[in-house]
Amino acid sequence: MDKNYSSLKQTDSIRLKAALDLYENAPCGSVVFRNDGLIIAMNNTLAHWLGFKKDEIVNVRTLPSFFKVGGKIYFETHFFPLIKMQGFIHEVYFDMLRKDKSNFHALINVREIPAKESNEATFQATILDVSDRREYEKQLLEAKRKAEADSKAKADFLATISHEIRTPLNAILGIGNLLHNTPLNENQKEYARLLLGSSEHLLSLVNNLLDLSKIEAKKLELEYVSFNLNELITILKQIYSVKASEKGVELRLELSEDVPQNIIGDPVKLNQILTNLIGNAIKFTKKGAITVAISVIQKVKKQVTLKFEVTDTGIGIPEEKLETIFQEFSQASYDVSVEYGGTGLGLTISKKLLELQGSQLHVSSKLNKGSTFSFELNYKIDKKKVNKTAQLLNKKDDVSFDDYKVLIVDDNHVNIFITAQYLDQWRISYVTAKSGTEALSILKKESVDIVLLDLQMPKMNGYQTAEKIRALKLSKKPVIVAYSATTKGEVQNELIKAGIDDHLPKPFQPTELFDLLKMYKTLKQAKGKKKRKSLMKTATLSKKYAKELKPVDNTTIEESFSLERYQKMANNNPKYLRKFIKSSLKAIKDYEGEFKTALKNKDVSGLESLIHQSTMTLYYIKAEKLTSLMKKCKDLIATNDSDTNLKLAIDDCNKEFAIIFEGLKKAKNK
Repeated sequence: MDKNYSSLKQTDSIRLKAALDLYENAPCGSVVFRNDGLIIAMNNTLAHWLGFKKDEIVNVRTLPSFFKVGGKIYFETHFFPLIKMQGFIHEVYFDMLRKDKSNFHALINVREIPAKESNEATFQATILDVSDRREYEKQLLEAKRKAEADSKAKADFLATISHEIRTPLNAILGIGNLLHNTPLNENQKEYARLLLGSSEHLLSLVNNLLDLSKIEAKKLELEYVSFNLNELITILKQIYSVKASEKGVELRLELSEDVPQNIIGDPVKLNQILTNLIGNAIKFTKKGAITVAISVIQKVKKQVTLKFEVTDTGIGIPEEKLETIFQEFSQASYDVSVEYGGTGLGLTISKKLLELQGSQLHVSSKLNKGSTFSFELNYKIDKKKVNKTAQLLNKKDDVSFDDYKVLIVDDNHVNIFITAQYLDQWRISYVTAKSGTEALSILKKESVDIVLLDLQMPKMNGYQTAEKIRALKLSKKPVIVAYSATTKGEVQNELIKAGIDDHLPKPFQPTELFDLLKMYKTLKQAKGKKKRKSLMKTATLSKKYAKELKPVDNTTIEESFSLERYQKMANNNPKYLRKFIKSSLKAIKDYEGEFKTALKNKDVSGLESLIHQSTMTLYYIKAEKLTSLMKKCKDLIATNDSDTNLKLAIDDCNKEFAIIFEGLKKAKNK
């Protein structure tokens, strides 16, 4: 009996020793602390990480004393009160200070050890050294920042190169159009036709390449304007019927009766998609017909889902090649590329433009039988039975340009010459300026009805010129129409800020310019401010429609802060809520001080540490916007960005700090 007891006792002793050894030398740190933060027990692992002997810490130091200033504030104001409320907390990052003043990144989990009899409750923390993980995350963030910087550089290059390419293209197309409208013999007419055809083909290729790059760089945006779908499709049919008939192919249009006449969406992108699909259908169809069909899938209140189908009786696509046709610069086969030409970009662009709108491009095809390309898009229905602007524009006889004057502002003399030639043909009066400064000088002396303004000018660009024109406070305010190599959607916000009314992408066809001049002349003739405002709606971006029609996106515009999480944590108890708000007020004040110090010293690591330490505080008050702005400041300093950009980001940050601080102060005093 004694022998068995002794054996059991020895076994228990071995187990206890093994358990103690496991606790002391575990791969993670362990610490037990009291309500006041005083450490009453810890293992060897944590003592070793910190560089102290255990007796230098146990019953001597508090847990928060090993944290940096921001960490101490967070522990006392948020971390510890939350543990007391819910009895645990999982995975919170702190920077822990070693004896030699260096630090390591720690991931801490805490649970409450319930009180026994008269003893007070204690808390056990498990601590992991995640320095390697944090370093890896830092490298990933740096790689992400570099990728974003590269993307920005690519986008900036595209903006420049698109202007440089499209400017001479605008001249070639313009001269071609002017030449085509002069008395020519048969040979000369053919030369002019070939010149225009080749120019338009080159423009299409350039547009596809630039659009593809913009989509990849996420720089292509959607517009939301009211447009007449029937009108858009009819114009497309008129353009492509000629090309189809040259090949002996019939182009048919089938529009269901229940398709709304006026809808709100992006007509430019729709036109581009259909242009690519119809153009491809004509290219690959030698006989038979091409049908463009539009039908309603569903109609709910003011929303409609439309199905678009382009069907041809062409060469078809082998089943094994159906997936590859959507790849960049890809066609069904080498033979197809040789016989029919093209870059294989049209379908790629169409597919990506549809994905941008939350849709997909589908294809069904049979070899030597034909193909059908289809897609669906959501639109908002414009309840107006008649598009008043279009109705007014169609009354050509009512529009007279006798008392109308245009100011052309462009640093390129060829562009001025071409536009001036168009205006001469239409008998519209004009003046010209080769710079923003010259334009301002002219406007001080004489009044004009419309300003055609190039955005890309040296010294004073189009945006700056427009702002200065608006600042003149002229008695007769001119309409300002910008023209550039970019699309309206890409520069919409900048146009609005500068006070620019409309945009014409370069290169443009003479009919596009004439229709635009006619529209604004018609709007001028429309009596009464209300009527003019009503007509102008068709040419302006609608944020309301954009929100309703854009594909679902997880990123939303947040408020500066919210107390929703605190209210849940406090179970709507005003006493607890005030405590949380009070602690946040102190934390925000301290964070603001640290932020200003780090900025003053351009201390990237200091900002990084502050962002890390403030994460949970800002998370609880839903101040993600402030976190994002602080990260932006850090990135701008790290990349040595321009002082102007940094100043704007700092101003935004300071504004957010002020909004949050004042908001919390008001909430605390309620």
